[in-house]
Amino acid sequence: MSSNASCPARDRETHSKKHATSKTWVVIAVMLAMFLAALDMTIIGTAMPSIIGDLHGVSIYSWVFSAYLLTSTVPIPIFSKLSDMYGRKKLFIINSAVFTIGSLLCGISNNMPELIAFRALQGIGAAGVLPIALTIVGDVFTLEQRARIQGFFSAVWGISAVIGPLLGAFIVEYSSWRYVFEINVPIGILVMIVLGLTFREHAAHKVHKLDWTGTFLLTTGVTVLLLTLIQHSNHLAAPSSLAMFAVSAILLTAFGFWERRAKEPVLPLAIFEHRMILVANLVSFFGGMIVFGLISYVPLFVQGVQGGSPTLAGRAITPMMVGWPLAALAGGPLIMRLGYRTVGVAGGLLVAVGSWILIATAVPHSADIDAGLLLIGLGMGLTLTGLLIAAQNAVEWNLRGAVTGSNQFFRTIGGSLGVAAMGAILNQQMASRVAAAGLAATANLNRVTESLLTPKARAALAPSLRRTFTDMFGGSLHDVFIACFVFAAILFTLVLFIPGGRAQKHAAAGGSK
Repeated sequence: MSSNASCPARDRETHSKKHATSKTWVVIAVMLAMFLAALDMTIIGTAMPSIIGDLHGVSIYSWVFSAYLLTSTVPIPIFSKLSDMYGRKKLFIINSAVFTIGSLLCGISNNMPELIAFRALQGIGAAGVLPIALTIVGDVFTLEQRARIQGFFSAVWGISAVIGPLLGAFIVEYSSWRYVFEINVPIGILVMIVLGLTFREHAAHKVHKLDWTGTFLLTTGVTVLLLTLIQHSNHLAAPSSLAMFAVSAILLTAFGFWERRAKEPVLPLAIFEHRMILVANLVSFFGGMIVFGLISYVPLFVQGVQGGSPTLAGRAITPMMVGWPLAALAGGPLIMRLGYRTVGVAGGLLVAVGSWILIATAVPHSADIDAGLLLIGLGMGLTLTGLLIAAQNAVEWNLRGAVTGSNQFFRTIGGSLGVAAMGAILNQQMASRVAAAGLAATANLNRVTESLLTPKARAALAPSLRRTFTDMFGGSLHDVFIACFVFAAILFTLVLFIPGGRAQKHAAAGGSK
C-alpha cells in the first residue's frame, strides 16, 4: 500500500526534474541566441578593414552597418506581435534560420553590394531572435526566477563586448574575415535544435488577422526616420532632412490613429496607457541614446584626443559593459526586496553621476572615463534590466511579446537618434572651432579626425597644429558628452515616475506566470 502511494510522489518528482532540466536547456538556447546577436554587433568592426581590402567598395561600406541596423529594428514590433498571435517557438526558429542563412551568405559574398544585401537579411533574422528570446524568458520563469537570472542574460552583452573585438581581430589575423560571419552558422543550428527539442509552449489556437495597414504605416514611417538619421546625420537641419522627418511624422501619426481602430493592432497602443510600461519604454529610449552614443564617441575621444591606440579605443567602453551585468545580477534580488522604483531610482542616479564625471573636467583623464562608464553601466544594469522585468510582469501572455518588443524597439530607435544628434553636435561644434581658429580654408571635421585618428598622419603634424587639432576635437567631444549628461538627467527624471510598492503588487493576472 505504501509502495503504491509513493508512486504518484515519485512521478511528480520525476516530472519536476524533467521540467527543471528542460528549463535549463531553454536558458542555454536563449543565452546562445542572445550571444549570437550581441557578438554580431561587436565583432564586425575589427574585420571591416580586411573586408574593404578584399571586396573594395569603400564608398558604400557604411551600409554594412546601416543595412543591419535598419532591418534589425523596423520589424521588431511585427515579429513580437506575431509571436503573441502564433506562439514564440515557431517565430524564434524561423528567425534563427533566417539569421543563420544570412550569416552563411555574408561569409561567401563576392562584392560589397552582396555583403550589404546579406547583412540586411541577417538583420531581419536578428529582429525576431532577441526580443522573442527575452519574451520566452518571461514565459518560462516566474517573477522571482526572472529577477534572479536576468543578470545572466545581461552578462551575455558584457562578455560579447569584451571578446567580440578580440575574437574578430584573432580571426582576421590568423584566418579569413569570412569566418567572422560563418562562426554564427554552427551556433545558430545548435540554438534551433536545442530550443526545438526542449521548449514546450501552450499557445491558444484561434484564427488571427494580421494588421496589414498598421504594419505598412509603422514599417514605412520608421524606415523613413532611420534612413534620415543614417544618411543625413551630418545635416539634420537641412530642408531634405526636415522633409523626411515630416513624412515620417505623418506616417507614424496615421499609424497611431489606425491602431486605435484595428481589431488586432500590430503594436497595441493600450499597453502605453499602463504607467509601468510607458515609463519602461521612455527610460529604454533615453538609455539607448546614452549607451549607443557613448559606444560611438568615447573611442573617438580615447584615440583622437588622448592619442590611444585603436586597441585601447576599442576597449574604452569595457567598464560600462562589465558594470551592466554585474548590476543586473544584483538588481534582481533587490527588486524583490525593495521594489522596482527604489532600484530604478538608484540606477538612474548612477547613470546621471557617471555622465557628470565625463564632463566634470574639460579633458577627462582615463581614470575619469573608466569611473564614469562603470557607474553608467551599473546604473543601466539596475534600471533597464529591472524595468524590462516590470514591463513583462505587467501584462498577460498574449501581450508579453508586444511589450518586450516595444521595449527593445524604443531602445534601438533611441540609440539611432542619440548617435545622430551627438554627431550633429560634433559637426557643428567642430565647424565653429575651426572657423574661430582661422583654419576654415585648410581644415574641416574630416581633415581633423583623419589626422588625429591615423597614427602616421598624427605623427606628421607639427606639434603646434597637433595641439590645436586636439583641443578643437576634445572641446567638441566635451560638448557631445554634455548632451549625454542631458539625456541622463531626463532618464533620472523619468525613473522618479516608476510606481512604488513591492514588485508582486504590479503583476497582471497571469502576468507573473
